[in-house]
Amino acid sequence: MTVYQPREDSHLMKKYLEKQDLENKKTLDIGTGSGIQAITMAKKNAEVTATDINPEALKKAEEKAQKQGLSIEFKESDLFQNINQKYDIITFNPPYLPGEKGIGDEEIWRGGETGLEITEKFLEQLKNHLNSGGYGLTIISSKTDWKKTRDKHGLEIIDSKKLWFETVYLAIKR
Repeated sequence: MTVYQPREDSHLMKKYLEKQDLENKKTLDIGTGSGIQAITMAKKNAEVTATDINPEALKKAEEKAQKQGLSIEFKESDLFQNINQKYDIITFNPPYLPGEKGIGDEEIWRGGETGLEITEKFLEQLKNHLNSGGYGLTIISSKTDWKKTRDKHGLEIIDSKKLWFETVYLAIKR
């Protein structure tokens, strides 16, 4: 399995997190990939749990965190499958592009036929894992029917980045 390397979408979320007061916040980074969001939150003194479905991603992210002297709990999980706690902030930069299986490396970019299947599963389970006053952050793409998902789940678009082939949106669910 390939590990997703941070791109514009990852940096859009990171930029937001860097501006937040995360001191002593209990946070969860789902689909941690390279660990960019988990490491950002740990540097801001949050209590961080990072999960991924890919054991290779977890290993590499844990090595990065250790090199920086950061304390992050890493665990293998498919979305909330192995999560039994509640958090103040939950981040998820999902595979969000539409596409067919068999193209190659699709586990890191393909969110299903419409691109939103994985994001929808996340959003449906999110409220069960948030503390009172907590929120979730996710990325959605203009290559999908993102407005329908935004309206269905009450997402607020808080930032965006226009790329040559799409616009990526940072969405918050309170």
